[in-house]
Amino acid sequence: MTNGANRIAEHTVELMMDYGQFCIDGGLGDPDTEPDLLDQALAQRPCAGDGAALLVLSPHQNNFEMSIAVQVWDGRPPNDRDDWQQVCEGRLRVDSGGALSISSIDMWADPCPIPSGDYLIEVSGRGFVNYGWPGTTTPGDIWRIRLWPDDGGDLLPHRQWDMPGYGIPENVPIPEPTAAEESTEPQWIVVMDSTGARRVEVADLEAQAAAAQRVAWGGDPIPELREYFSAAELARFDRPLAEAIAAMDEPSLRGLARRCAIKACELAGIAERPWVAEALTALGDGKPLPAPFDDMPSAFERLDEEEFGPVENNSRQLVATIVESTRSQANPFDNGPVHRPYFALSVIEHATNPDALAAAIAALHTAALTFGADAPVLFAEISSEFR
Repeated sequence: MTNGANRIAEHTVELMMDYGQFCIDGGLGDPDTEPDLLDQALAQRPCAGDGAALLVLSPHQNNFEMSIAVQVWDGRPPNDRDDWQQVCEGRLRVDSGGALSISSIDMWADPCPIPSGDYLIEVSGRGFVNYGWPGTTTPGDIWRIRLWPDDGGDLLPHRQWDMPGYGIPENVPIPEPTAAEESTEPQWIVVMDSTGARRVEVADLEAQAAAAQRVAWGGDPIPELREYFSAAELARFDRPLAEAIAAMDEPSLRGLARRCAIKACELAGIAERPWVAEALTALGDGKPLPAPFDDMPSAFERLDEEEFGPVENNSRQLVATIVESTRSQANPFDNGPVHRPYFALSVIEHATNPDALAAAIAALHTAALTFGADAPVLFAEISSEFR
């Protein structure tokens, strides 16, 4: 062990850490190997490395503002393990790019400049409150990474946090395939939830996802509508109409979107206002919308002034309140009291979407929210006219 080592550089970065893990590499890491490193880390907590990357498990499921101090030393630094709840060591090579990358799933901290070479690396963490969900997205745990030139010395054993009243999580052995399974080896992933980490077969997750999709759509997803937001809710409420929309040509889709805009504005009591009536006429003729609809924020500002007075004279902060407890499977569009004129104006905006199918789906969905408890009336009328 080297005595009298000196710290020659230090950087502090912040990482949006999630799924109870983060990975450190020096430019040579391969993302495709991270699942294997995760398996190894779970089998021999709390970290695993292959020389090109080091994957570290965090007791916390997440910390979206995780502070990490990165230090470079010219020799093995002083041992202060008793000051940290979790400590692990590994080996890491930094390539000629001279940068250390720290990531968690698809989030990255700012890269740290590190001279290229072979290093021993120590990762220490503290400030933990729980294994799994910490009760907040910013639990306050902090981390430190120390690197020093690899002198061939032995790695010190890992240290894990012994949580009061819980202890230390058990390792999760990597399953060994039997001879019968080798040709059809199941695919596994690790899922992190409030109970900790567990291995789940991909086929089971796919079956669960497919079942959830069928529930969401009220049957098998409609291929033509799968990519459109809110299409599933429409299909679950009135599947025959959703299937009819999926088969409509562009003129029919445009007609449906325009009809939804008219019905929503009539219900909201704004269809007869001259500036709204002009917009509905232009929409019906397939022409560009007149002012103020050529700039939708201006249209909403005009509505606000008519409904609540000049902006400088009112302190209105909210135009609609959605009460989740009032939603039901029978009518998911009944959100309690809403400001219908605001929703109706949104239907006009949706109806102008260049994508005719997107315009029809969004216009119908927002018109249904405008109707709320009376959404079945809207769907019955639209079905009668367009199905």
